[in-house]
Amino acid sequence: MKLKKIKRNLKYFIPLLLKISPMSIVVMIIVAVVNSISSIAWVIFPKLILDELFYTKDYHKLLIIVITFIVVQFICRVLDNIFNSMNYYIIQKADFKIDKLFNEKIARIDYFHIEDPQFNDELSYAKNCLNQYSNGIYSTTWTIKEFIQNIITILSVVGIIIASGEFLIIFVTLIGVILNTIFYGKYQKIDEEFNNGTVRFFRKQWYYGKSMMAFRSQKNLRMYEANNLIKNKSDEANKEIFRIEEEANRKRNKVSLFEYSFSYLFTTFVTIILLAFAIYYKNLELTVFTMLYGSVQTLDNGIANLVYSLKRYYQDCVYQENFINLMEIETIFKDGRKKIENIETIEFKNVSFKYPRCDNYVLKNLSFKIDSKEKISLVGLNGSGKTTIIKLICRFFDVNEGEILINGENIKLYKYEDYMKCLAIVFQDFKIISFSIKNNIAILDENKEKLYDVLRRSEALERVNELPNKENTYINKWFDKKGVEFSGGELQKFALARALYKDADFVVLDEPTSALDPVSESKIYYHFKDVVGEKLTLFISHRLSSCIFSDKILVLDGYNIVETGTHEELMKNKEGLYRKMFMAQAEYYNE
Repeated sequence: MKLKKIKRNLKYFIPLLLKISPMSIVVMIIVAVVNSISSIAWVIFPKLILDELFYTKDYHKLLIIVITFIVVQFICRVLDNIFNSMNYYIIQKADFKIDKLFNEKIARIDYFHIEDPQFNDELSYAKNCLNQYSNGIYSTTWTIKEFIQNIITILSVVGIIIASGEFLIIFVTLIGVILNTIFYGKYQKIDEEFNNGTVRFFRKQWYYGKSMMAFRSQKNLRMYEANNLIKNKSDEANKEIFRIEEEANRKRNKVSLFEYSFSYLFTTFVTIILLAFAIYYKNLELTVFTMLYGSVQTLDNGIANLVYSLKRYYQDCVYQENFINLMEIETIFKDGRKKIENIETIEFKNVSFKYPRCDNYVLKNLSFKIDSKEKISLVGLNGSGKTTIIKLICRFFDVNEGEILINGENIKLYKYEDYMKCLAIVFQDFKIISFSIKNNIAILDENKEKLYDVLRRSEALERVNELPNKENTYINKWFDKKGVEFSGGELQKFALARALYKDADFVVLDEPTSALDPVSESKIYYHFKDVVGEKLTLFISHRLSSCIFSDKILVLDGYNIVETGTHEELMKNKEGLYRKMFMAQAEYYNE
């Protein structure tokens, strides 16, 4: 099972490394060879020096050996430092590339995962496992280096010991390594339990920190003294992390005590006895004793490091497996092949839907049709499924039953990228990024005339013209101290302008004026057709006065559409839900 996990990990990361950073593997191989030469030199040269010093006493040859040893070690040190410095830079670049691949994967992953708390835990774990627990991509290159380095060292030292005829030393070393392996396995289990137990609390800490740093959050936190609430929550998470860590440390200390007692002392003590026996009964030379003792230490370290590197890599594989699993998640929503250039009609045909991991349906047997260039209002009580309909239109989720037809064809048949170009949506929970106004609206486009047109239509142009940097003004001060803290209504105008700039065939406006002042809102409604143009439009708002400007109103209640018609037609139905909601709002204005 362990070898299978390591094999899968190497099968994923080595091709990835060869693709994004082939030099990292080359550099690590060079470092491995250099380090193994240095280790072997420490075994051989002391024996040669002592031979010349105590037996042959050829001081000229002794000087040559000493100088050679110093030069070899110096060259090895210099090369090791140079290539390790190179590798640090190379691996850092590789990590950036992998982060980019990770972020691109998140951008492409099926949307329903993003709203799943369990997936968010797995996402946080995958990120931490790659960069924090397993040293990122460096883990793979480090394992390659350790494997090559220790194999060369072990084979060389075993050859030296075999040549001396003291075979028992090899078996003693192996026993010590087996003991080390057992103890290290316990270490791994303790670390794995710690990481599994703390990942949820670390994610909470990240959220608490993010909440404390957010400009807009601080207004509410200070007003209601909620900073103390977050501090208390953070303290609770910290206590859990420290509790788990203290328990893990107690277990580590117990393992460490037994490891030094039974492993290190056993190998050292038995080796000295065997070599002393060889000196007394076999007339083993003192210089050979020195070389063999150094060989045992080097062999012990070499085998221990090899086992450690493989077991450590297995541990890294356990963590990195979360990253690989995430990167290999297949898209459930298969992309269609059919091209689409415009949207003429949208039809929900007997659509039923419930969110993943939920038993209750949000929509049940829902059917309606929207024709080209119609201005449609979708109204209903809170929780009736209005925003869910938008998510289904966007293909963020797939329907459980029924089908959604675009221009008479199943929505799944169209190429997703082409289809999304036909949609422009202002979400109820819209997000404005801490970039410039221009970047938020036009993204990467540079059409200034078009930008100013949509700013005008969204009632935001006057405010932008007041700013010293105009459309280049940054939103809030995250990246620019000259940035401006805009009001919620102003940000909503930018969100509307962004949707208009896209110039898509189908415009969806989910509570697009909820944060606007009454004057701005009335201007947008009054010039509604100028704002959206001759486009198919779906409008969602709790302010039912906006429905007066619509060609048709769909009233959603209890999983389905219960009323359809114009404002005038629906107001004639005295028992209808639309009339009741409209009159309930109108009472406040009449008073």
